[in-house]
Amino acid sequence: MAEFVTPGRNSRNERPLCPRARVTPMQEPQELELWRYLRSQRELAARLIEGDSLDQVAPRFLEIVASLLRWEAGAMWEVTGMEDPLRLVSGWSTPDLDARPLWRRSREIDFMRGTGLPGDAWGSGEIALAPDYKSYPTPTPRFEVSAELGLEAALAIPVPTGSPESVLAVAEFHTTSFNPQSEELMELLASFADQLGTFIARRRAEAKSAEAERFRQHLAEVVRGTQDAVLSKDLDGIVTTWNPAATRLYGYSTEEAIGEHVSFLVPPDHKNEEMVILDRIKRGERLETYETERIRADGARIAVSLTVSPIRSPLRGLIGASVVARDITAEVRRRRAQEFLVAASRLLDSSLDPTETARTIVSTAVPELAELCLIDFRRPDGWYGDSVVAGANPEMAARLERIRREQPLDPTGEHPVAQVLRLNQPMVWRDLKAPEVVDKVSQNADHLELMHEAGYNSAAVVPLIARGRTLGALSFLHAHGDMRYDQGDLEFLAELGERAALALDNARLYRERDRVAKNLQRGLRPPRPAEVPGLAISVVFEAAGEGIEVGGDLYDVIPSENGCWIIVGDVAGKGSTAAGVSVAVRHSVRGLTREIGEPDEVLRRVNELLLSGESLNDFATGMLACLRREEDGWHLTLASAGHPPAVLAGPEGPRLLGGGSVLGAWREANIERHECALKATDTLAICTDGWLEAGPSGSHQGPESFAEMTQGLCGLELDEVTERLRADAVGRSSGTLRDDLVVLAIRPQGASDAEAHQELAIGRSAASPS
Repeated sequence: MAEFVTPGRNSRNERPLCPRARVTPMQEPQELELWRYLRSQRELAARLIEGDSLDQVAPRFLEIVASLLRWEAGAMWEVTGMEDPLRLVSGWSTPDLDARPLWRRSREIDFMRGTGLPGDAWGSGEIALAPDYKSYPTPTPRFEVSAELGLEAALAIPVPTGSPESVLAVAEFHTTSFNPQSEELMELLASFADQLGTFIARRRAEAKSAEAERFRQHLAEVVRGTQDAVLSKDLDGIVTTWNPAATRLYGYSTEEAIGEHVSFLVPPDHKNEEMVILDRIKRGERLETYETERIRADGARIAVSLTVSPIRSPLRGLIGASVVARDITAEVRRRRAQEFLVAASRLLDSSLDPTETARTIVSTAVPELAELCLIDFRRPDGWYGDSVVAGANPEMAARLERIRREQPLDPTGEHPVAQVLRLNQPMVWRDLKAPEVVDKVSQNADHLELMHEAGYNSAAVVPLIARGRTLGALSFLHAHGDMRYDQGDLEFLAELGERAALALDNARLYRERDRVAKNLQRGLRPPRPAEVPGLAISVVFEAAGEGIEVGGDLYDVIPSENGCWIIVGDVAGKGSTAAGVSVAVRHSVRGLTREIGEPDEVLRRVNELLLSGESLNDFATGMLACLRREEDGWHLTLASAGHPPAVLAGPEGPRLLGGGSVLGAWREANIERHECALKATDTLAICTDGWLEAGPSGSHQGPESFAEMTQGLCGLELDEVTERLRADAVGRSSGTLRDDLVVLAIRPQGASDAEAHQELAIGRSAASPS
């Protein structure tokens, strides 16, 4: 259905096209016009990146172009077939012009190629201009309506411009007073049309590909048959068939389900969903991979993916719908867990105050993970209290916090927090309503009353342990009758507890040191590289910024079962925003490497996470190395994303390993992958651009210079290699770096390590001219 938008009456909460410019006496009209063009280009690019369809982006496209033209109305037409009339997608007008009569008249007319202004633009592939409707050379069937609205002129832009056979849409615009437009503006509008044409072509290709994939998946589901829960219902929503897999999924027998309205599976907060699904089925639509939630017979809420198809009878027509359901609870939990951990990583390192950090932790978990979340701290006397609580109901949270502070928990008692901290392992209580559990959880009559009022249902408790210190416990409580924790949640919640404990302990250390700049730098990098058996690792990190002007360089060494991961990266910008992105990238890599074995795939996932951020400047370069110990030595897999190339130095000479594109810039990241053996005589060195761009521009060095210097130093001890590389950058900067600097070097080590590198140094000396 076409969408007709008038600013001021638009239900969407759109941002204004361009904020009011602050004009100074020195600015020239030409500069302001260029500024307006650039703002429009940026706005259009953002809309095309965010949009999913022509129907979605058309209203804003029309507003952007009409505002550039300073015209009052516009419409978007789509080419659906070379022999078919144009389809009116959307109409737009300024608040003081009601153009709806024009759009109604437009829908009554079949604009074929060569018919009217839109048809002329389609047929020629060039911009069609009508400075005066009355003198336009071809018939204008909407002239009377346009005249009544005071519209005198129009133009139509083919999308894209060029060959008529390539036109995918036509954008037309109307005005009450025609003024000739500059050649520069018309060229800009043509480029806008080309961009929109690329967007339409890409979305059509994606739609075709997605449709083919959905059809293939549907056929596979039919073949699998009994592996998925299948039920059918009539047009009133009454269940008519129910297979054994549905019994296994939902917990209801065939006898219990058939004859009941399907709403018995629907959670109360989804009560209108079934009506919407039935309405779409009655219109003959098919719902593919519709993700929602359902309630099992035991009251547990599960996530399901539904495929709903109309059922037709040869004699009676549409008689109902088939529903194929697949349990995706675990998949959704993993997805949400990963997204939550990445989002939480930014917040956990954002404060230097322990109390504020604790409140950030509990408030971040509500309501995504719990209706009540609290931290009970271990007090100096060994009891647990001084609690911090957040809740979907702030009053309930405040009451629980008061109760806990007034009556701390006995570490020898049976309260869930005491049990978890005695065992030092996370635990789940699925049913907090069981009498024997209520007795252990309730602290006093006031607490028991709060438990009943809040509707305590299920709980998960994880210990907070950091650097060998037990800080307390982090508790998550569901207060809905159909929300429960189970053992599958513990791995994720325990990891969150580890991060929360580390953030709390960091905040304690930050407060003791009381230096904001150093605090931020601790969040950007580990204090020292982790030790990895069989590898020598040396790192120098020089922070160039002061105060809040810290940079975004980062590194980390993450030990694994048979080797380690090493990340070196650089985030765009400086200050707290860059620091937050750096922390998020480092923690994201730490989390992703636990589940993903290939470094290039890890960086692609980091790219997706940066693209999902709210900032338009979440860009980073990265070099991620995976070193695995094999029978014949070390194997290196290196993934590069726009970062300065790494150097592999050895007897055969230096080798540059780089390539790829910046993370956070494009939906499909270009990641360059390299694989090779890391021999005992090899040295792998990685730097950030702080080394290459040290000092004035005349002293900047290229990757080849870094490779040459590393090759010349690789016979030395590894710490001496990194120190000399650092000294070179500092020397070129006259002692003051203007950008962060990371230099990291890795080398296999063993019994013959020193001997091998001594031979390498002797061989290089012998090869040198005397």
